[in-house]
Amino acid sequence: MRTIFELIIVIILFSVTLKLKRIFKLRSELVFCAIVSGLISFMLVVFLKEYILGSFLNNSKDTPIYIHAHMVSRIEDDLKNMDINNSSKLQKYMDREFDMSCYIFVVKKDGTVIAANNREIKNIDIHEIVDGKNTFKFLNTGRDNLCKITRCDYLKDGYYLYYIYIGYGKLDTENSVGILWIVTFAIIFFLLIWKRISYISKIKSTVRNIAEGSLSNRVPLKYKNELGELAKDINYMASKIEKEEKSRNEFMTNISHDLRTPLTTILGYINMIKNNKYGSKSELDNYVDIMDKKGIYLKNMLDDFFEYSKLSSNDIILEKQKLELNELARQIAEEEEDEFTQKGLKLSINLPQESIYIEVDPNLFLRVVNNLLSNAFKYSKENTVVEFDISKEIFNNTPYAVLSVSNIPNDPISKDDLENFFERLYKKDSSRQKEGSGLGLSIVKNIVKLHGGFIKAYKQDNKLVFKVYHPC
Repeated sequence: MRTIFELIIVIILFSVTLKLKRIFKLRSELVFCAIVSGLISFMLVVFLKEYILGSFLNNSKDTPIYIHAHMVSRIEDDLKNMDINNSSKLQKYMDREFDMSCYIFVVKKDGTVIAANNREIKNIDIHEIVDGKNTFKFLNTGRDNLCKITRCDYLKDGYYLYYIYIGYGKLDTENSVGILWIVTFAIIFFLLIWKRISYISKIKSTVRNIAEGSLSNRVPLKYKNELGELAKDINYMASKIEKEEKSRNEFMTNISHDLRTPLTTILGYINMIKNNKYGSKSELDNYVDIMDKKGIYLKNMLDDFFEYSKLSSNDIILEKQKLELNELARQIAEEEEDEFTQKGLKLSINLPQESIYIEVDPNLFLRVVNNLLSNAFKYSKENTVVEFDISKEIFNNTPYAVLSVSNIPNDPISKDDLENFFERLYKKDSSRQKEGSGLGLSIVKNIVKLHGGFIKAYKQDNKLVFKVYHPC
């Protein structure tokens, strides 16, 4: 009955371990597995000791040796060194060595008892009086180790030492049981955590594959502990690297396309001029004018690439100055208003009554404003208003100076467009027919980030809004 109960407990503990493996943190899981392993191994060792190892105890040779060495050998040495022919002195010594579990006799060859620590026994079976003879047997099933030992050794002068021991045997199983418990604990603990070890190996192999270029590899998510969090982080890292690799390839392709197109045009017109393929000076001037525009466009693109590279290196030094935003907005609006009017757009400026001061690198911050206005200028619907606003807002309990540019775009803006506006070389026109490096908004984002701020893009009714938040 007890064995069945123990087995039921083992099954329950295993079930609990399997169910809780997705709840605990890794450290708690290991502690729990160690406790479960200790309990299971303890019950298993008890079971083995009582029901399996008991069958081997009857063959034990340790008990007679232990009893003789620790209880009899000293008496035997004393008897060999004394005058055992002096019966009164001999009996007095034997009385002193009285022990209920071990009866000791000095006998003659015929079995007659000369002295003993139990005076009730006068004779020993003559067949037992043989030098070196010993017997050992358990008196029951052996589960409590109760045994009987007899032994006969020759002393001297024709006398023998004979003793009978009835008691619990000294079976040298304590160390064996301890070692068995440790081994069993280690095996069970290893089995319980084997899946986690295998999972760590899986994570390791996946990371190696990612490092070797298999960027699509992902670690399967199995646990809700630190291993699971590590797997999520590795998968996130792999997706970011994969996205960056894709972006890098697109970056190189787009650079090639954007640089080759104007360069091809310039080289084409140069070849026409060299071969005198023009009919008049006005046609020649037109060729030169086109080359000039393409050259300026090419220079602007290269400037954008250089600016983006410099801002992405994170080692740029900001030369900050204190600026008043309202005054800056007025100056920019005055400079840009005519150009907007010529394209059929109205540039509207909205300023607060209070002055708003910020500390920025003037050249870089001016680049932010110009890029946002340039973006609105290129992609606004004709006969619409481009709004340029300055204000203050509280965001996450922090005051910010806010510069906002909103416009009504020519084409519908999708959710994907909003998410990708600040990606390098992103153009809504996937055919890349419209001029522009595709780096303007990426440069804006990097400049704002360098100043400790952030930028948001969102739709408001039919308007596209860009908001720059700068710490006041």
